[in-house]
Amino acid sequence: MTKTYKDAVAKLEADHDRIEALFEKVNDASGKQKRRLGIQAANLVKIHMTLEEEFFYPALRGNGDDDKITEGLVEHDTGKFLINDILAPETDDDSFGPKLQVLGEQMEHHHKEEEQANKGVFDQARKADIDLVAMLDQMIEREKELRAQLAEDDLPDWDMNFVDVSEST
Repeated sequence: MTKTYKDAVAKLEADHDRIEALFEKVNDASGKQKRRLGIQAANLVKIHMTLEEEFFYPALRGNGDDDKITEGLVEHDTGKFLINDILAPETDDDSFGPKLQVLGEQMEHHHKEEEQANKGVFDQARKADIDLVAMLDQMIEREKELRAQLAEDDLPDWDMNFVDVSEST
């Protein structure tokens, strides 16, 4: 089923809705179903963040509130820490659910900030001189690549935006 969006912002907003709906299912699940849905949710967030970081945030930088963009990227970094733990095979059942709970709460907060009327980065993008229709086409193609890669193996590792995770000696 192919979905039609008017522009990149509409696609990202729809992603937010899908992510939040999936986290609701995760919260209601238990056992193997919770793990399966949790992994699905973590990967959906990973795809969404990749699209925002590769297309949306770079295009908006200098065309909106750069502090809001930086804040969003820092929030992505915190989500990445949790996603890495959630997707790690050694994550035990006792910590899996709470990590998903925190990720879901953090994503809901992040989404509300992005979608905030007149202040959020989505409104800023619609007011900026950015071709959101062309960006949508790029996002759709990239998402197809990421989903194909996920079907074959795993999504690529990603770089942190502002947090240095290298070990200091």
